[in-house]
Amino acid sequence: MGEFNDSSLLAGSGVALPLCSLTWSGSPIIDGRIVRADYGDLLVLTKDGTLHGIDFAARTCKALCTVDLPHIPPDGEAPKYRAYRLHAALEGRYAAIVIDRGREGVIVEVPGGKVTMRLDGGHYCEDTVPFSACFVRHEGHDVLVHRTDWNRLDASDPGTGKLLTERDEPVFEDGKSVEDYHLDYFHGELLPSPNGSRLLDDGWVWHPVSIPRAWSVTDWLTFNPWESENGASAINLTMRRDWGPPACWIDEQHVALWGLENWDDEIYDDSEGAVDGPGVRILDVTTTVRFPNSRWPMAGADDRVVEIFSDGSRLYVAAISGTTVWDIASRMQILSLPGFAGRLHEPTRGMIFAIESDRISALQLPWRGVTY
Repeated sequence: MGEFNDSSLLAGSGVALPLCSLTWSGSPIIDGRIVRADYGDLLVLTKDGTLHGIDFAARTCKALCTVDLPHIPPDGEAPKYRAYRLHAALEGRYAAIVIDRGREGVIVEVPGGKVTMRLDGGHYCEDTVPFSACFVRHEGHDVLVHRTDWNRLDASDPGTGKLLTERDEPVFEDGKSVEDYHLDYFHGELLPSPNGSRLLDDGWVWHPVSIPRAWSVTDWLTFNPWESENGASAINLTMRRDWGPPACWIDEQHVALWGLENWDDEIYDDSEGAVDGPGVRILDVTTTVRFPNSRWPMAGADDRVVEIFSDGSRLYVAAISGTTVWDIASRMQILSLPGFAGRLHEPTRGMIFAIESDRISALQLPWRGVTY
């Protein structure tokens, strides 16, 4: 299946960091996810539909099960922009294999391979967004959050398929929702907060324009099945040209959005500093109040960014040319990792993983732990 090789990566500071690479000889790798499972650190999906468990500490790789992948129709341009995406419950018991910019997906019990659910995200403008899906933990149980229509999210038990957010469709009179439950919003990529208490939804509305939203999963699953539509915790974070740039949670209350652009007229002011170039905006998801210092320009950073992630104290910016690490408190770059484009981050163990079709590399950082 593959061979593990130990070496080191010379960081920009001159420090050599331990690097372990797994050269992959099987079916090409499509995607991977961090897990904390008996079978390893990573759950990996390959092109033949096989899920693999990889344990870098033990230097083991095991094929767990094989499933029939959802069908990507060969019509028109679809194969060029639709792609399989893997999501996994943190403890590794369930996996979601979905089609980004498509409408289908399956839930698989791991390692047995039983398909427990088939997903349908709806057929209206589904080609404009990733398939909205993620796993969270609620009251000690795995919960799957998934799009069931362009403007509706639901939560289900991934093992049984039981719907956890049952609610009637909105009632309309004279073209308006009687109770204001209709959400005119195209759900996009979903990012759960570190402990799963909140969700970031990177979706859009017509004109079109990007409006990232956030709300409380706890309130949604405990008190109000309409929380994702118009609950008290639901916040429209900002308005910008494009949806899809990298984003991450810093802690349970703050998110980082790649890009300095902002269309919120009430706080837009060129005199506050650069609004172009590389950088992030850090926003509080519990309030609509925005402050000028939410913008964080990153001079000299590669703006061809593919992922960003955080451990609460540091922000990691992974670009095509490599990964840079920034201290959040001082807003200074503290480490550069040339040539290492991180895709996944395991902050508890202080590891970053780079994933290619024929190789997975695990880099040990000089620190570990979180400050959420």
